[in-house]
Amino acid sequence: MLEYSNESPTSPQVARNSGVFALMVVQAGWIFAGMDYSIYNFALPLILGDLKISLPTAGFIFFLSLQGSFAGSLVVPLLADAFGRKRTMMGNILLYALTTGVVGLAASAAFLTLARFLVNFGVAAEQAVGATYIAEEWNSRTRGGAIGFMQSGIAIGTLLASFILVTVGANFGWRPLFLIGVLPALLVVVIRFRLPESRKWSEIRARQRASTANIRQARERFPFAQLFAPDLRKFTISGLVLLIAANFANGGIFSWAPTFLKQERGLDISSIGWYGIVLATGQLAGFNVCGLLADRIGRRTALVLFWSLGILSVAAFGLVTNLLLLGCAAFFVGFSLTGIFSGCLIYLSEVFPTRARATGMGWCLGIGLFSFSIAPLLLGVLAPESSFGLLFAVSASIACVIGLITLLFAPETKGRELM
Repeated sequence: MLEYSNESPTSPQVARNSGVFALMVVQAGWIFAGMDYSIYNFALPLILGDLKISLPTAGFIFFLSLQGSFAGSLVVPLLADAFGRKRTMMGNILLYALTTGVVGLAASAAFLTLARFLVNFGVAAEQAVGATYIAEEWNSRTRGGAIGFMQSGIAIGTLLASFILVTVGANFGWRPLFLIGVLPALLVVVIRFRLPESRKWSEIRARQRASTANIRQARERFPFAQLFAPDLRKFTISGLVLLIAANFANGGIFSWAPTFLKQERGLDISSIGWYGIVLATGQLAGFNVCGLLADRIGRRTALVLFWSLGILSVAAFGLVTNLLLLGCAAFFVGFSLTGIFSGCLIYLSEVFPTRARATGMGWCLGIGLFSFSIAPLLLGVLAPESSFGLLFAVSASIACVIGLITLLFAPETKGRELM
């Protein structure tokens, strides 16, 4: 069970209640983000048939639409550092909720690409800003578990998407799935009236307003430039490489797995939905277990375990043909690859100062997400001449090895207080 512990010296019980409420609200945003994103991947086999889209074209759509993730991670965190975490998260949720509904109206590949670009813009921005907010609300002893719990909302959203696919998609087609995704817009109302602004960000802003010199210094030093200053350069580079590797490992297998299961393993759309439930259950466990382990044994050690398990699980998922073993492999793919992502976000939240934390996390995530967009494009081009299963095993395993090597140069951050 998570124990809230914030450094704020005022009203411990009020602070605790505020922190737990914030964690639940931010996790809710991740639940709906995970649902909106996963619905598209699960429905892709139906969309390809309905709109007459080939595999290489679908890979190109993945690549173009995922540039929304790249743009959202780079642009929106700048706003969060300048104007606050709360208002930025509200805008993210409203954007990806409404544009998910628009996806259900797509009648062409171009329309589908544009709508998915906007969805991905909002979802990716939610990751950097949400993780920043929770990192600033929880202290070094419990931060890993809190961020892992927050990220597990993605897995819960994937579970919801899987159930919707099994119940709605199998009977009514793919378009109603996206109309259901509009529901997260309702969450904006709760956030607007109840969620407090990050105390850490508010304290920094208060100090800046109290000093003309600080205000001038903040304006002169663009946050991105600070990421490569001597004191942060090592953290930035190691974080970038870790997220490039993590996103490439995730991008190919999570984007194409439903299509792989239909075309190469012969599963129908309902069975693919049940596969999604197994995968999401693994994700739910992976997010939380990695966060808790990171608090107990350190960020680097936890990541070494999850990167190593990732190599074994993706190879098994891509190569086994027995459906029972395939289900077991799917669970550990979800467990290991999402655990890796959870550990990386915990690490990033602790290496950047408050004045540029959202920017630092956003730019590392954004550049990492560009590799996420490369993976489905590359696999979509290669798939007609090869096997998705073999491509999963080779590409994701290489990415996991790169992640393990990078950890040799990444400093440990366990126990570090936020600057």
